[in-house]
Amino acid sequence: MDALEDYVCPLATSELILLPVTGLECVGDRLLAGRDGAYYQLFVRDGQLQPVLRQKSCRGMNWLAGLRIVPDGSMVILGFHANEFVVWSPRSHEKLHIVNCGGGHRSWAFSDTEAAMAFAYLKDGDVMLYRALGGCTRPHVILREGLHGREITCVKRVGTITLGPEYGVPSFMQPDDLEPGSEGPDLTDIVITCSEDTTVCVLALPTTTGSAHALTAVCNHISSVRAVAVWGIGTPGGPQDPQPGLTAHVVSAGGRAEMHCFSIMVTPDPSTPSRLACHVMHLSSHRLDDYWERQRNRHRMVKADPETRYMSLAVCELDQPSLGPLVAAACSDGAVRLFLLQDSGRILQLLAETFHHKRCVLKVHSFTHEAPNQRRRLLLCSAATDGNLAFWDLTTVLDHGSTVLEPPVDPGLPYRLGTPSLTLQAHSCGINSLHTLPTREGHHLVASGSEDGSLHVFVLAVEMLELEEAMGEGGLVPQLRVLEEYCVPCAHAAHVTGLKILSPSIMVSASIDQRLTFWRLGHGEPTFMNSTVYHVPDVADMDCWPVSPEFGHRCALGGQGLEVYNWYD
Repeated sequence: MDALEDYVCPLATSELILLPVTGLECVGDRLLAGRDGAYYQLFVRDGQLQPVLRQKSCRGMNWLAGLRIVPDGSMVILGFHANEFVVWSPRSHEKLHIVNCGGGHRSWAFSDTEAAMAFAYLKDGDVMLYRALGGCTRPHVILREGLHGREITCVKRVGTITLGPEYGVPSFMQPDDLEPGSEGPDLTDIVITCSEDTTVCVLALPTTTGSAHALTAVCNHISSVRAVAVWGIGTPGGPQDPQPGLTAHVVSAGGRAEMHCFSIMVTPDPSTPSRLACHVMHLSSHRLDDYWERQRNRHRMVKADPETRYMSLAVCELDQPSLGPLVAAACSDGAVRLFLLQDSGRILQLLAETFHHKRCVLKVHSFTHEAPNQRRRLLLCSAATDGNLAFWDLTTVLDHGSTVLEPPVDPGLPYRLGTPSLTLQAHSCGINSLHTLPTREGHHLVASGSEDGSLHVFVLAVEMLELEEAMGEGGLVPQLRVLEEYCVPCAHAAHVTGLKILSPSIMVSASIDQRLTFWRLGHGEPTFMNSTVYHVPDVADMDCWPVSPEFGHRCALGGQGLEVYNWYD
């Protein structure tokens, strides 16, 4: 461990001074450090220790006393919970051993072999010994808890992995790459869920087995996680040297105005029940009050509302790949904020914001407009509690203020987004679901669902008009216009919390009334096709994606539980 003295951790130096490290273990090229009820994974890069991931221990065990690598290669956490000594396994999320020793303020020693585990401690002046045969690697029969400890708030599908016949080797597939003859058991969907329990879970959902395997959980948030967005989906090794598996960048956000960016890599692992393993690397984080806390005269400044919540996220891919994408966030304080991701997600900066809605913004959704002989346009739609939709032309905003693309001089003063290109009163109350889809005619289908159970569907046209700028240069700006507009007043008996346009002719909606309903589009007002009753109460989000001609579409519903449906047209 002497070699570790040559490295420092710049991102955690102040924290390590305040909260001393209680245990260190080297595993391969990574260093595991435990403290403050959590353990950190770090690795050496350019002569410095870089944090990779922060993971919490079991609920209530705030005193981590050490980390140990057991004979089977897995890691266990040693700690104290009240007056008990606990050996906890991060792999199986269970307490392997519990010893009523009286608490952590005493001398103790721990040893583990394949044959037995021993824990010695002092109590009332006596030396006590706890010994258990089988050590920490013996098999256990347990009743597993749910995927989350509280309700699920967001469901997002990342991609599909096909499991090959030899050793179950997976390879990444896009929905359009699926062959008509693909068998269901070979396909596994990777889905991300977030919850009120402050965790983000990565799940593997085989097509036909009806099981859900939790690959990993990210526990970086300090409050509930309400939204998640995915970008940069690919394969390990990149396009030049593709390897079996799946990679993606994930942005999660929720309560306390907190946002995190991390990357996931799903690779083959025949030793696990899902035959997959997920590796997570934390890249960056952002909180609105970070800038305030760094100021010396912060007592003279107005602090950001600590109760601000991010309600929804949308990734906006720019034409300049070197700059990274934009992340649009719907905020409870009435703002729509744009964040810039740079250096493959390692830099997360607040770029611009607008308070156009002047009330809680519930949803944001980004889409692109592409036309022959025209530049690709990036559009953003936001929805608020008053039933209003606002459409923003981000391409024009960024072009006319080219300095916006540069990092702001003062991170505490973001740019203003300006006025929207189009506003529309779609509902009489809050909009909880929103989705768009391009049509063959070059227009866009826009659908929204409201708290009163109604659906609103309209066709949006994007027309390019000549604009003479003040500098005398000619430019093109889009004019947004509604061509057709339809409303289904009583589509559901409660809030419509999930909505997806599967094709120009099919749309699916989900509601708190526990009905999953499919609608036919393209012939005037949406018409009812069929409906089914699901068992998950208080559904907060839904995602739906194509699987194959044999298995149609899959719909994942998240609320007080998780339920997945296969639907055939």
